[in-house]
Amino acid sequence: MAAFLFAFPGRLHRRERIADLFWPEMNTERSRAALNSALWRLRKILGQEPSSNGGRNLRSIGDDVVLDQEPWLHVDSSAVTDLARKLVVGSDSQEVATLAAIRAAIDLYQGPFLDGEEDALFVEERERVHTCFVTLAHNALTQYIRESHYADAIAVCRRVLSFDPYREFFVRNMLGLLCLDEQRAEAARFFDRWQRALRLDIGVGPMPDTARLFQLVRQCDNNDDIESIRQALCLERRGLH
Repeated sequence: MAAFLFAFPGRLHRRERIADLFWPEMNTERSRAALNSALWRLRKILGQEPSSNGGRNLRSIGDDVVLDQEPWLHVDSSAVTDLARKLVVGSDSQEVATLAAIRAAIDLYQGPFLDGEEDALFVEERERVHTCFVTLAHNALTQYIRESHYADAIAVCRRVLSFDPYREFFVRNMLGLLCLDEQRAEAARFFDRWQRALRLDIGVGPMPDTARLFQLVRQCDNNDDIESIRQALCLERRGLH
């Protein structure tokens, strides 16, 4: 319930709706009691912040509940989505946020929003936050590769793939980056593990672009091959490959 309210600050939420979402197995009287208890406990937690004035930004207004957004209230999912939105609308990402700020926002993401809750509201928010996380990762990856910071770029790929293991854009970048970072053997091991998991979990093979890049990595043995891989990653980031 707390995550739900934090994700939608400033909105009025019907008490009945919240009770139905989080205590559906209870009758009306018991679910209302559970909601009141949860609100009381959340208000006590918020009240530990001196600026909260006793948690009064969590308010009951008739049959509605609202959590007011306050400057002292920092919500990880909001930080991720707000920064991603700025990057999308900004003409120059370097003016919008530093690479360090983007990386910090990426590290805030801890997995699917309210995973396991299947109400349409949660599914939509889950997809929105995850899309914003991927947007930030894509931006950081582009900057790290441009600056030849391969270890940092690999770390970004690993983080995305830990939550979204079959997003092949990041798989291809992982393969190429490991090779550019002189870890060709690790690239081969990574691809073997990933390909087996893909076939086991989904029953399909890699996309043609992924298979072609792996062939480049496997055959890489000179500077021209390294440059071919680097160019392949550049084309990938531009959306041309």
